[in-house]
Amino acid sequence: MIRNRYYRSVILSGITLALPTCATYAATSLDRVNVTATRMAQSIDETLAAVTVITRDDIKNSQAKDITQLLDGTQGLTMSSNGGLGKVTGIRLRGTDSKQVLVLIDGMRIGSATLGTVAFQDIPLAQIERIEIVRGPRSQLYGADAMGGVIQIFTTKGKPGGLVTAEAEYGSHNTRRVALGLNATQDNLDYGISLSDLRSDGFSSLKNNNPDEDGYKNRSFSGHLGYRFSNGLKLGVTALQAKGENEYDSAFGPADFFDTDFLQQSLSSKLEYSPNDSWDITLSFGESRDETTNFTNSSFASFFNTRRRQFSWQNDIAVDEESVLTLGIDFLRDQVEGTSSYSVNQRDNSALFAQYQTAFGANDVVIGLRHDDNEAFGDYNTGNIAWGRELTETLRLVASYGTGFRAPTFNDLYYQDPWGSNGNPNLTPEESESVELSLRGSQSWGGWNINLFRTDIEGLIDWVEIAPFTYQPQNVDRARIDGLEAGINTQLAGWRISGNLTLLDPRNRTTGRLLTDRNEQAIRIDIDREFGPTELGATLQARSHSYSNATNTFRTAGFGTLDLRVAHHLSREWTLRGQVRNLFDRDYETIRTYNTGGRELFVSVHYEAK
Repeated sequence: MIRNRYYRSVILSGITLALPTCATYAATSLDRVNVTATRMAQSIDETLAAVTVITRDDIKNSQAKDITQLLDGTQGLTMSSNGGLGKVTGIRLRGTDSKQVLVLIDGMRIGSATLGTVAFQDIPLAQIERIEIVRGPRSQLYGADAMGGVIQIFTTKGKPGGLVTAEAEYGSHNTRRVALGLNATQDNLDYGISLSDLRSDGFSSLKNNNPDEDGYKNRSFSGHLGYRFSNGLKLGVTALQAKGENEYDSAFGPADFFDTDFLQQSLSSKLEYSPNDSWDITLSFGESRDETTNFTNSSFASFFNTRRRQFSWQNDIAVDEESVLTLGIDFLRDQVEGTSSYSVNQRDNSALFAQYQTAFGANDVVIGLRHDDNEAFGDYNTGNIAWGRELTETLRLVASYGTGFRAPTFNDLYYQDPWGSNGNPNLTPEESESVELSLRGSQSWGGWNINLFRTDIEGLIDWVEIAPFTYQPQNVDRARIDGLEAGINTQLAGWRISGNLTLLDPRNRTTGRLLTDRNEQAIRIDIDREFGPTELGATLQARSHSYSNATNTFRTAGFGTLDLRVAHHLSREWTLRGQVRNLFDRDYETIRTYNTGGRELFVSVHYEAK
């Protein structure tokens, strides 16, 4: 393994205070190591990117029911839902939308290549070990769709000596969840499997529509198997699958019943080997699938399937004690099929990338470059440069510049409508430039950070009416997103307190209007404290208003909610947990005209034994 400051910092991070880039979750920094920002392990305090790391303990302590509840309000990020559990979920990361954020599971790119979005609502929390969120462009390392940032989800892994877990939960809307897990590490072998089943009767998703209950079912499993040989070679395989059924409402059929059968799956394998102390080699390959079959009034209506096959070869080379050079190759093949016609149903993307990290005196520098060759839209080059300087032992300044792009989806390029609306094969990718200035502090009482950023996006893709009731996508708009993020993490009178504030000015530069479904202000505050075997906590969230259409005439009101949680450790193995969401029963919307759950109560029991 490479012997340099970037890897030594992983050890040091276990005894230092977590910096406020992960301020939403106050915890020790033993697990606060990320690999997503630079595609290699670094401690949070050394990473020049703006990073949030959420561990398995954070997930348990939050008592979140889904990814929407878990991530919503973390620094720079808001999420929305078209109803309750299992309904379409949108994400806004630094003002960019769902199509401009790359999502990975164990290194594998996931999502629909026809829609360009990821079904966050179907990814089960029970199978997740940790989540890393990198804010700001990362196309220089990952290619298309990483304009706003990258969210990487890691499935459960082996635990030294073994860990057995079980949990059962019941709550509002007749929501039931059970989960089982076994994860272990023995000598050079690590293995595990996790199973979960989630069901909810739900509530009516859309206002002024069919007033039925829109239920949700999700059955999932994850597994992993890894072995380290005596020569240091490590092989690992991971798998995650979630499948089930989602009922929903549609404005296009207010009296009809709609439901979807879905499948989300990710398979990945990885080989890691170090020929010497200065060279680490990683080979990874795998496949992800996103499949939906849609029904109207119990009759088949349509299906859309995406398959993504990926390969990566990465080399991390220690140039000297303070410098690392990363060189790699990526390959991606997207395949789609569905009831709608596509003139092309497959495309390949090949890429070369390089990154150089070095340190001198109080300075750190990271430079990254990438070249993508896509058979649909040709060659594309992206880059990033970041500089960090230790002003004092407790204060750090970071400045960065990066470019990114979003690839047109298969719908954008090749969709064929029998009524005349078709894709546009002449589309070019959306392009972005981002600059950022960050100040971070770490004191004995905690940590804080302030990030200022600007993102300019050119060639936004929009479906334009080219004839009566006939549409075609075109590169027509420009956007500028100015923003400020601030976070703090501290303790006061025994209470762990963390807070995040995000201020945005996200505008379409062509029209001067605010971008749709963006909140200009968002805040989240978490407080937690232990009283012997009992833990108490609360989460306060608030957002300003937004607009659901490009002309800013349909307004979605701002809102604030308060959630309470309690946990009592009955013994070393058994824990009883309870949560009240939206304590004051606020009537609010994250997406205009879609209902939220009102006041909700959940109770669960957990077993964990080593």
